[in-house]
Amino acid sequence: MLTRHQLQQKITLLETNIGDETTEFAVRVARELLHYMKKIEALEKQVATPVTLPYCSASPVCEIEAGYAAGVSDCREAIRRAGYPIEGDD
Repeated sequence: MLTRHQLQQKITLLETNIGDETTEFAVRVARELLHYMKKIEALEKQVATPVTLPYCSASPVCEIEAGYAAGVSDCREAIRRAGYPIEGDD
């Protein structure tokens, strides 16, 4: 698997030997690839961050608390269906 470090080393090496259009193109493509690798890494980190919702323990005696608990439960389910992890899910 190609790492960002390996790609940066190859870019540095290619930059010292630019002499034709093919090498210049390879350097531009490698720089773009490095840029997108960084973006993908940031997006993966963002998606991997678990969603933490407030703890809810509703008493059946109080309709407001029961409604809140149902709302939190619905939100949790929607987040799971969207493919995001929720803290406590394993």
